[in-house]
Amino acid sequence: MSRTFDAVIVGSGMNALVAGAMLAKDGWSVAICERSDRPGGAIFTSTDTFDGYTVELLSSWHPLFLGGPAYAVLADDLAARGVRYVNTTSPTGVVCADGSAVLSTDPDRNAEQFGALGDLDAWNAMLADFGSKADLAFGLLGTDFWRTKSLGFGWKALRQLGRRGLMASGAELLEPAAPWLDRTFTSPVTKSLLAPWALHNGLGPDDASSAFITKVISAAIAWGGMPVPVGGGVTVVDALVDIITSAGGELRLNADVHKVLVSDDRATGVELADGERIHATRAVLASVTPNALYNHLLADADVAPERRTAASAFRYGRAGIQMHIAMSEAPQWTDPTMRDVALVHVLDGMDSLSESVNASNRGFLPRRPTIVVGQPTTVDPSRAPEGKSLLWIQLQENPRSIRGDLADQISSDGTWSDATLEAYAERVIAQLEPHITNIRTAATARVVLGPQQLESLNANLVGGDPYAGDCRVDQYALWRPLATATGHETGVRGLWQIGASTHPGPGLGGGSGFLVAQRLLS
Repeated sequence: MSRTFDAVIVGSGMNALVAGAMLAKDGWSVAICERSDRPGGAIFTSTDTFDGYTVELLSSWHPLFLGGPAYAVLADDLAARGVRYVNTTSPTGVVCADGSAVLSTDPDRNAEQFGALGDLDAWNAMLADFGSKADLAFGLLGTDFWRTKSLGFGWKALRQLGRRGLMASGAELLEPAAPWLDRTFTSPVTKSLLAPWALHNGLGPDDASSAFITKVISAAIAWGGMPVPVGGGVTVVDALVDIITSAGGELRLNADVHKVLVSDDRATGVELADGERIHATRAVLASVTPNALYNHLLADADVAPERRTAASAFRYGRAGIQMHIAMSEAPQWTDPTMRDVALVHVLDGMDSLSESVNASNRGFLPRRPTIVVGQPTTVDPSRAPEGKSLLWIQLQENPRSIRGDLADQISSDGTWSDATLEAYAERVIAQLEPHITNIRTAATARVVLGPQQLESLNANLVGGDPYAGDCRVDQYALWRPLATATGHETGVRGLWQIGASTHPGPGLGGGSGFLVAQRLLS
């Protein structure tokens, strides 16, 4: 039993669906093979978790997608299928030991905010400097380094910056966020407002390149806000699937790919766990981790030993935890300016952020974790019944295996057992309670998804790593996914690797799917 398509794609996350939709728009027949019973990868919109609520169990916010090249290509097709994005002028804020602040899309509000903190001149200077090089910064994240046209990007950077300016920018790209923030801003509130954003790319404030990521995300939010699709990410997933199937393609759910078929050093399709074969005449794309690709799907193929070695050495980062709380009313923040903010970071300060990241890296539960409090109903009120609300809470500083507790309060057998997960969730709620006074009294239901649950929902989130691989500099850009710097090519003709484990990394932007589809279509 077999079928034949132009392209077969393993996985159905944002990168897979973006690639499939772009190919389908150009006349390719595409088969999407998804091992689970739903498409979407890290987009998992649930209406069953809490009665009457629409919950994004995993990823939620789409600023990188709306600001990226994939959306520019697919926007009209998505809109024609009912996808509608909404936004806010209050995308993010912080509550820390030294005060609170909001980063707005309104320049006048930002001027007032940073002026009150004593950092207006520094903020304007940073934004102006970044703005003058924004095309290079975003271009770097969207460049396919393994095509000859990438040389054009390098030449553009040289002409724009000059030789010395280019060298200085290279050093700037590698700077950690902590020293940059300490050098640039005076207020600890400003530093606490900006520093946590490196976490959303898997980095801590002491990691190389975290300053660059902090600038990129801060500027993107100040310019573009925090958009979400009305009704949840499932609307985008369904629309992308419809683009593929309307062009003669197929979505195969519960289709666990067992191997990539290779003949004469060329990928010719895939074989499912039940023995069914699906053939590809032009390309196979695998949205999986390097280890899954080279040491599982290609286990029987003739692959260069250095690729298998590099895939086996691929590291995974810290684990994530997702908490979802159904509220009978709006969260009552002690600082009322946080009530309409889409995403609030709650932390003591940059020192606690650094301590928590380093503790997690060494296997310890943080004493005072950095808490990401998402309020999706501030942007899309349809996510909850009228008068009610929803908290989307993310924790990014968690060890995949536990050696101990920095606070010496939670015992563990080394795993994220139900008891350990619940005890840690209580630590988080206790930390939030002084800031959200009704977080216990208005909570009608709560779900906590630990590292094991995250991996069960998406096999690419190994050990609960929400970014499908450590994003520190030796596993980023040129060296993502492999230290051999081979990019999306796999050494097998017609076989391409995409997904968060590949350049340009995680973030729901669809970047790797876009780059590979663009290469195939050219």
